[in-house]
Amino acid sequence: MFEGFSLFVGALLDALIGPNLFVPGEPFLIAAGYQLHQGVISGVIAVLLGGFIGDQASYFIGRKFGMPAQKKLIQWQPKTRRPIARCRHLMAKKGNYVLAFSRLLGPVAWVVPFIAGTQKVTWQRFTLFSSIGLVLGVAQFVAWGYLLSYGVERFPMIAQAKLIATEHLPSIIAICISVAFYLVGRKLRWRFMFAKFTAVFALSMLYANYAHFFFYADDYQQEANTKTERLAQTEVAPQNVTFKVYPGKSSIFDAQAVNVFYYGENPRNLMLELGWIENKTFSRNDLEFLDYIRLLKDNTPPVSDLYWNDIPQEMAFQLPGNLMRRSHIRWWQAGIDAVNKQKFWVGALSYDDGLQLTPYSGIVTVLHSVDPNVDAERDKFAAQISEQLPAKQVELALLKQPVYLDEEHDYYTDGRVLLVSDR
Repeated sequence: MFEGFSLFVGALLDALIGPNLFVPGEPFLIAAGYQLHQGVISGVIAVLLGGFIGDQASYFIGRKFGMPAQKKLIQWQPKTRRPIARCRHLMAKKGNYVLAFSRLLGPVAWVVPFIAGTQKVTWQRFTLFSSIGLVLGVAQFVAWGYLLSYGVERFPMIAQAKLIATEHLPSIIAICISVAFYLVGRKLRWRFMFAKFTAVFALSMLYANYAHFFFYADDYQQEANTKTERLAQTEVAPQNVTFKVYPGKSSIFDAQAVNVFYYGENPRNLMLELGWIENKTFSRNDLEFLDYIRLLKDNTPPVSDLYWNDIPQEMAFQLPGNLMRRSHIRWWQAGIDAVNKQKFWVGALSYDDGLQLTPYSGIVTVLHSVDPNVDAERDKFAAQISEQLPAKQVELALLKQPVYLDEEHDYYTDGRVLLVSDR
């Protein structure tokens, strides 16, 4: 439907004074970008030509009919009053800039060619600068159409920005609600506005926390299972494994450490034999608020999700402890060792040491503070296995570079990973 003549007509109506109040040009420009990715340039030519003719027609309508047409336009569509007034002011101050960049100025773009004609801007000047603006305005949407057709995932920066925005949506909504409340309150001159704004903001963020953990956390489960199944069948060299996990899907969060490998079908029996308690997790278990309270009473609160290769842990365990301090480990299926052809799992072992306010997976919430000395927990775990299950083979292998505590890591390590397997 967007081929050839349709693209031309759509761009023409988007630029022509009157119809452009109702016809959005963006779908036609994006469609031209889709076609460009397929090697068809005629769509771009069509929207440029349609936009150029529409601008020219609007200019000559303004030049021919001037102020009477402007008054009738305002009477017909009162919403044009503000764009026209703003446009006339900008044209008087910085006419050339307005002509060149009007298509980037929102509703002002509707009336710029018409006002340029009304104010008797010379045709040569109008054509030169409006053509520059036409190319800029069309190019931005054609580029988006091209990228959408090509696949956003092929552009890591764009994909990462999209992921960050999606992941932080609950917090963004909470902030927008709070700001809107504040602006309305200021306009209506409510008393104690700052205190009310603070209360609304706090409640909005609390609800964002509740919605994240109890509404949305397990929505990712099916996709996570599919990725896990695919990874479980993949051969990989241990030294090429990703040794970092993150408290969110995007990479803006500080990393935590993968520091244990388990060779075998499943580490659950190992953990239970050692006396570890299996935890519930928000992404893998359908938890309600009352379930959360019950687990708190048992000193086994759910483990917050960490993501390894964008996958939340498949299982998690803790040693008996209290609500403030506990040793815990999360496990992921990593695939098949390319050297010995054994199935293996990766684990992130660390120690919770108190609570702190922290950014986590798109929200700000209260979580356990992780002791950065993950090597100490690794060595304690190795000693426990050697003492309680001497039939297991335990080895420390240097598989990664040492990591220092900095703005990108929540831990430090000598780079050695604990390898656990049956003898």
